[in-house]
Amino acid sequence: MKKNKTLFVILAHLAGWIIFLAIPFLFSPQPPPELRKEFGKLYLMQVFTNSLFLILLFYLNYFILIPRFFFANRYIIYTLVCIACIGIKFFSPLIFIPFLHEPPFYAVPPPRPAIPPDLHTRMMLPIVFNNSVLMYVVILLASLGLRLNNRWKLTEQKRLQSELSSLKSQINPHFLFNTLNSIYAETLGKADNASGMLLKLSSMMRYTITEAHHDKVPLQKEFDYITNYIELQKLRLASNAKLEYQVSGDAQALQIAPFLLIPFVENAFKYGVNSEQNSLIQIMLSISNNELHLMVFNKKVKTEKTIQETSGLGVKNTRQRLSLTYPEKHLLTINETNNSYTISLYITLA
Repeated sequence: MKKNKTLFVILAHLAGWIIFLAIPFLFSPQPPPELRKEFGKLYLMQVFTNSLFLILLFYLNYFILIPRFFFANRYIIYTLVCIACIGIKFFSPLIFIPFLHEPPFYAVPPPRPAIPPDLHTRMMLPIVFNNSVLMYVVILLASLGLRLNNRWKLTEQKRLQSELSSLKSQINPHFLFNTLNSIYAETLGKADNASGMLLKLSSMMRYTITEAHHDKVPLQKEFDYITNYIELQKLRLASNAKLEYQVSGDAQALQIAPFLLIPFVENAFKYGVNSEQNSLIQIMLSISNNELHLMVFNKKVKTEKTIQETSGLGVKNTRQRLSLTYPEKHLLTINETNNSYTISLYITLA
């Protein structure tokens, strides 16, 4: 993946330079046939040297001047160095051109065809354009803009990673505390079930420790985590609570950001379970054409005030994670009535 990205950057740079350096040729007028050979040599030589300097100036500014001076807030020194680089290019020909273009004193210069003044002016336009200060200013600004854009992307990427890590740290301990409370309640009168519950909890903790820091995990592992969570919750459900859980489709070849789905499942158990009321929870997971669909429904029951105050945290964090991790690749709808709460989540995973 990294090699492909590097190759793409190299090709993009080559294509950009070809297009940029072709501008003088595209706008250059064609001289008469009798002048084409002489003019072509002079023009091509000047364009070649000028283009080479433009490329050197671009990468000198990108790799050395910007990191060393601009990013170090040494703006005056950075500006002076850039001006000096442009000055070197424009003043150096005053020293070397007489030696390059004047024939030796003993040589008889060959006769040259007369060049009409208007044609001479038209032929020099592309040379003047190619050597204008504007070209060098554009190159310096382009390299500065590209470097700033790359730095902004890197900063934004680090910010997103930090935010995602923060959101995960808020979510994960909450699951474990709820599960430990359930196991404690079960061990008081049903010690026979404790070993199975501890095994499921062990699997959940292992998944939390080993996978939580990854950007993506196998979707099947996420499904297994949800299944274990539901199995642990089933042990504490009263007889008047009805739970329907269904999984369909092949999740083996897909990956997903960890802990994206569990907050909706956990929310259903928070809002939808009360031993004194009839409860109904429906959870459906399906995979079709690389698209994941999660549907969670629960009837609303009376809950403690502390649960009502904290129950929105996981869903709120998950909304943020979805917008950061799957922008324009997910659809989340929440339908809340006085008696029920339904969420429907679609995520394109490939």
